[in-house]
Amino acid sequence: MTSPRIMIIDDEERIRQLLFDYLEDYGFSLRACVSAEEALETLTAEPADLCIVDMRLPGMDGRAFILAAQARGLCSKHILHTGSMDFALTPELTARGLGEEDVFFKPCDMALMLKRIRTLLNLPGDDA
Repeated sequence: MTSPRIMIIDDEERIRQLLFDYLEDYGFSLRACVSAEEALETLTAEPADLCIVDMRLPGMDGRAFILAAQARGLCSKHILHTGSMDFALTPELTARGLGEEDVFFKPCDMALMLKRIRTLLNLPGDDA
């Protein structure tokens, strides 16, 4: 059985590293990118099962990344990670299956994010 593939997309190195360090203990195959454009290029070579996406990215924003990744079949499941307290899901994102339970505000409870990741990927276990 292969490890679930997760892509972390955040322009802040500290945030990327914190997410990576936490999730690597749970058997995921992890990759991280600084921008949406870099992530799309990387995912073209090997798609991900789930992407953790910062909504405010330089260049292409998180919303545009999610729409592009789904349209290209590069990643179909997403968790939104944002520092913007006034963030609200757009109709485009809800139409693609994202709900309030997929939005995590920085700093977030990583145990809750892990639980949501496991739910989205249909994985057993509950360390929350």
